[in-house]
Amino acid sequence: MIPRLITIVLSLLLITNGLAEHKQPGFDINMIIIKVPIVNQSMDDAIKELKQRASMLNISQIGYSPLTQEYEALGLSNIRRTECFQFCDAKVAMALIEYNMDYAAFLPCRIALVEDKQGKGWFVMSDPALLTSQLPADLRSLVDRVCGNLMKVIGGSSVLTATALSHLSSLKIAVKTPIAEDVSIDDAVDSLKRRANDLNMKLVGHKILINEYSKLELTHIKRIEYFQFCDGRVAQKMLEHYIGFAAYMPCHIILVENQQGQGWFVMMNLDLLIILGHLPPDLKQEAIKIRDILMEMMKAGANGEF
Repeated sequence: MIPRLITIVLSLLLITNGLAEHKQPGFDINMIIIKVPIVNQSMDDAIKELKQRASMLNISQIGYSPLTQEYEALGLSNIRRTECFQFCDAKVAMALIEYNMDYAAFLPCRIALVEDKQGKGWFVMSDPALLTSQLPADLRSLVDRVCGNLMKVIGGSSVLTATALSHLSSLKIAVKTPIAEDVSIDDAVDSLKRRANDLNMKLVGHKILINEYSKLELTHIKRIEYFQFCDGRVAQKMLEHYIGFAAYMPCHIILVENQQGQGWFVMMNLDLLIILGHLPPDLKQEAIKIRDILMEMMKAGANGEF
């Protein structure tokens, strides 16, 4: 109990310090979120067009998360429709992970459709420049081929400025935890799921990506899977505060195992969203709690705790 309290106190201090350092005009979540209104067509037609144009660009849709169903099951109705679509190009994903495993936290490329309280539809995604800004030219071109083209499909353009990038450079984009040598990958995954269940964090999606890589004879990574988790009540509050948060929903934890058998759990550094989100105090505490739960899940999985 005491170590958990210490962790929470340290977390609050880190967030407070981060906010003090970065709280200045224009430094907020809008720097990394692309938000495009759906006009002159229905939301269903917009989704159909997104999928068709992605297919024409040889970008595969590999996942779908109808979060509205989670909210409805909890009796939440402020956000009328929330759907998240995951797209991936296996070669691009592999190149990014081999360059720096931290980039696994942002895979696959996600686009969310959100209907706001006024009944207006929006496409929302993370600005690809958040990924490409520190990549070499060849990898930057590969990412643009997927996330950059999807951004154009929904009618968006980059919003991340050079000034914003200079501020963001001091923040880690991902956190990762190595799986202990005496813990098998399967046991680590089982422990991750068990701890999620114990902490009431619902598993809402799971995708094994290595099958795509095997078809392309990409053998440097032995195994890669992503797990999607959601606390519907907190997610709904986040969206009510700002629909742009849908770009990072559901929460992702990625499993990566290299050819040497070393496994890792990787996820986005949620401090990035907490710092930039300028959340009201109560909601900020809930976001910090979600972050700490996900970190506890990764730790439990990595150590094979039951």
